[in-house]
Amino acid sequence: MDLVERIGEATFRAAGKVYYHALGFLIKLIILLRKLRTYLGEVDARRIYPLFEKRGVEFQDYVILKTQLFTFLFFILAVLLIFNFISSKTALPLLVIFGLISLSLTFGQIREYFSEDYPPYRDFFLAYFSITILLLLFKVIVPQVAWRYPYIHFLIASLVAVAAFSTYFKRRYARDYTFGRVIKGGSIARVKVNYDIRAGVKPGVHFLPNEVNAREGDLVKLRVEESFFNLRGNRVVEILEVLANARQGGG
Repeated sequence: MDLVERIGEATFRAAGKVYYHALGFLIKLIILLRKLRTYLGEVDARRIYPLFEKRGVEFQDYVILKTQLFTFLFFILAVLLIFNFISSKTALPLLVIFGLISLSLTFGQIREYFSEDYPPYRDFFLAYFSITILLLLFKVIVPQVAWRYPYIHFLIASLVAVAAFSTYFKRRYARDYTFGRVIKGGSIARVKVNYDIRAGVKPGVHFLPNEVNAREGDLVKLRVEESFFNLRGNRVVEILEVLANARQGGG
């Protein structure tokens, strides 16, 4: 066996060892991450969520709240890094952590608890995650521009991206109704509504005229009016109907 063949064989064996060691490490890492995710999920469900449950927050709304929080933290850290309020050494590890948590919630609990309306929730959180990544890329490629306002390109890019996504989202997913559960009947019904991204409605209890004779426990369809300046989201204004299977299912 000549020298070239010996070198080739040694290289092949070394590459094989590296491949199998890397594969073994990757498998162990995946197993560890799954165990960590399970553990954190149990801690979240047993220790953290009960604090919100006592305040009347349902688990679906809690999932949205968590995803919004980590997506927002991811964005805020990116903005601080872009404008040099925080060093990359400090920001990057936190960006990775918050970004992974946001994506994990989007593809995990959001999919699980919003299965029927999952695409709009997925697109919403992924859009703002992607906009943040876009701004970070601008930071690397074009840190400043030679204008009077050296960071204005970040503002322009973010405004254009948000406007484009908002237009796309409204045309594809927006609707002027949502659903709620009657918690007290009568001429003026108390109706509890969960977070509904398609209708632009936030969780809350609404007092609505009860012209459809909805009773406690009924699932009802509600009309929503768009409100541009209301921080509580769009307004729930009317009970449209009691859903056909609500009473049949025992409320």
